[in-house]
Amino acid sequence: MKNKQLGKIMVIILFMLIAVSSTAVFAGPEDTVKVGLIADPETLNPIEWRSQNDLAIIMSTHDALLWGVDSKTKMRNLGLAASVKVLPSKKDVMVKLRRGPKFHTGDPVTAHDVQFTVQEIQNPENANALIGFYDEIESVEVVDDQTAIFHFFQPYASWQEVMWIGICSKKQYEKIGKEAFRKVPAGSGPYRVAERIIGESITLEAMPNHIDSKPDFKTVKAIVVPDPVTRAAMLETGELDFIYNVQPHQVAKLKTKDHITVKKAATPSMYYLSIKPCIFPVLNDLKVRQAINTGINRQEIIDKVFLGEGFPLYSWVNPNELGYDPTYKVEFNMQKAKKLLKESSYTGEPVIIAYSSVMPNASQVAEVVQKYLQDVGFATKLWQLEYGTYLTYCRTKDKRAGHMALSQFAIDYDPTIRFMMSMMSSSQYGYYKDGPKQKEMDRLIVAQGSEMNPQKRLDLLKKIHDINNADPAQIALLGLNQIYAMNKRIDYNWESWTSYFRKLESIKRAK
Repeated sequence: MKNKQLGKIMVIILFMLIAVSSTAVFAGPEDTVKVGLIADPETLNPIEWRSQNDLAIIMSTHDALLWGVDSKTKMRNLGLAASVKVLPSKKDVMVKLRRGPKFHTGDPVTAHDVQFTVQEIQNPENANALIGFYDEIESVEVVDDQTAIFHFFQPYASWQEVMWIGICSKKQYEKIGKEAFRKVPAGSGPYRVAERIIGESITLEAMPNHIDSKPDFKTVKAIVVPDPVTRAAMLETGELDFIYNVQPHQVAKLKTKDHITVKKAATPSMYYLSIKPCIFPVLNDLKVRQAINTGINRQEIIDKVFLGEGFPLYSWVNPNELGYDPTYKVEFNMQKAKKLLKESSYTGEPVIIAYSSVMPNASQVAEVVQKYLQDVGFATKLWQLEYGTYLTYCRTKDKRAGHMALSQFAIDYDPTIRFMMSMMSSSQYGYYKDGPKQKEMDRLIVAQGSEMNPQKRLDLLKKIHDINNADPAQIALLGLNQIYAMNKRIDYNWESWTSYFRKLESIKRAK
């Protein structure tokens, strides 16, 4: 029997957003599946969403208006929405809700809950990472219980991208208050949070009367295991049933285990260096940043660190994304990089490369990047930070986040969210706010978001990438294949990486 919603959990977990015995020793009952999380979520609450690592749990417990992307139409699949229609004004989108979905409290999902969720995401006190994105919405009008109209300030090409976050219960929030709601927000998804031990695990229980799904597994236990070696060992012993971000050098050993299946898929992911001129003046010189961009051999990182399981990236966009140009490349040229640095204002100040171990092979990638930059002529230091601390430092522009951060994005079809989070002058994760073309960059990001003509939008996206490529502050390095492994009592097939929530073949109990 297939389980679509549990499949959605794994799709989300796989994006986010990473041998003890030859015989499996199952630690849990047959109606429980144990998944290894690479990091503890910062929040379980959609209106306080912080990072992609939060989505694994949020989108398992909260249904959304839309989810996934149809590979042919490039439109998101209907979720809580029965229909979605762009009105003649081009600024307004009408959403008709399905009849039947209910929150875990038993209350029906209504247009009032949609309006409430959007308003709370827009509330600065909730510090939602998508707030800039939702600021494009002027208001959400409740027509009746089943109908809501999203009123945008102007035509908005990325209107679907504000409809994939989970809808929250207004009634529950008003009944129990913000603090209690933060701990166990009621969604309408196929699972509810049964228990959370911060830093250790989150246990989800299946909702037996969910309108769309009757899960094969009654319980999903997501266990926080940051270390990839430990995750693989726990899969071998049966302490985990499913792991992701398997390191390439672990594959051969895992494949020798009769009870384990190893698979891989081409992931629309991005490793990049986030350069921080607005915090560290040493990086203000354009030639310094160009030397960094030119002096790193991307293919060698893939071959040495990931055993070829990836692909180089030369611009701030992925091959699966809107606006990708396959002809653009940055030549690796050490002599040119050295010349650029010598001609710059750099005087030998040590630059710090910060990273979090939550990223696959992060320490190895950081060490290779460090070696290249040292060869160029930089004095460098490496700082490893705990994931939550790392994100906090980045958001608050704390100097302890380093001169540059080795970071990772889980890519979707539409790049607008990433632009707004990292490239605009108002971005939470942006560190280059006073560049000579920053005003033009801001204008282009806003313009492409409101351009309803597909070809004109592509032209605007090209200009955005041209500015960043000429004056780099966000330096793309590579994308990875996703390698994942599971106990053979689970059968999961990842078919596409075009979206977080694409409707794929589900996890199911092996026959």
